[in-house]
Formats: sequence, structure tokens, C-alpha cells
Amino acid sequence: MFTSHLTVSAAICAFVFATVAAQAEPLPSLGCYARAYDTAHLSAHKKQIVDKAWLSIETRKDTPPYPFSATLQFSTKGRGKATFSTFGACKEDRGGLLCNASLSAEETDRCKAKNDGVHHCRIGYSESGAFRLAAQPEGVRVSVVERLEMPGPDAGGRSSYLYLSPDNAENHAFLLQPADAKACQ
Repeated sequence: MFTSHLTVSAAICAFVFATVAAQAEPLPSLGCYARAYDTAHLSAHKKQIVDKAWLSIETRKDTPPYPFSATLQFSTKGRGKATFSTFGACKEDRGGLLCNASLSAEETDRCKAKNDGVHHCRIGYSESGAFRLAAQPEGVRVSVVERLEMPGPDAGGRSSYLYLSPDNAENHAFLLQPADAKACQ
């Protein structure tokens, strides 16, 4: 009987310590974050599609369980240079914010390929993806959690979309630094 009480007490202590540790992680601060990747970084990461990133985190009133919103924008490098964006409703999750990306209502052809990059077709119509925001000493880390679909500009009457997946080492996590609010407008 003493052993079972000891086991239960140890389990309760472990749970309490895990809960306290999870709550110790600070949430990302509200505001604007940005990064323009320099030539040296892009040369070292040749398969990275994103050359600039912007993120704005705000509060939403009376919207539990998603009390935060995030607007995420990526600019792509190369011949298909364009800006793609998504809006996310965010909630606290494991010491950060988990954001569901917005779903585009645009109807266009289905893609035959499902690789990351800029497409003039859609991989799917019902899944927009998700991203996580985690506070870092340098700013905020944006991580793709579920394949992210980000609508972009029309190109000659054809909509364009940027797709990023969580298993793509060069395009799944981005470290952004605090920036002036003008950078996110």
C-alpha cells in the first residue's frame, strides 16, 4: 500500500513539474517581426524559397479559444518573385501560439505535383495548414506545422499559391526579429 501511494505521489509531482515547465515558456510578444535573408544565408540554403518574411501578432477581443491573430507574409526569391500571405486565428499551445491559416475561397485547377514552392494550381481545397509561433531570445520562430497554403497575386489571370510543408528542412522554420510596425503594413 505504501508503494502505491509513493507511485501516485511521484506521478502527481511529475505532472505538476511538467505543467509548471510548460507554463514557464513565454508567449511571443505582440507586435511586428520581420527578416530579409541576406545573400550569404540564401547561398548556404540554396533550396530555401523564402527571401523575406513579415509577421504581425495581435490580440482578438471576445474570441475564445483563439484570443490572438497573426498575419504572416512571405516573399519568394527568383523568377517567381511574389508576396504570399495568410491570416491565422491563434491559441496558446505548448508554450507558444498555434495558428490555423486562413482558407482561400479561390477556385482553380488542382495540382498534379504536391512539392513545395509556387504553383498556379491548388494542392487541396479544404486544408489551409497551420503554423506555430514560439518566442526566442532573438524574436519569434515561425514553424510550419501542417502543409501551409498561402495565396499570392494573380499572374495573367491565374492565381498563385505558395506551399510549404513541415518536413522540408529548408522551408519549415523561420526566425524573425522585432521590427517597426511599418514593416508589417
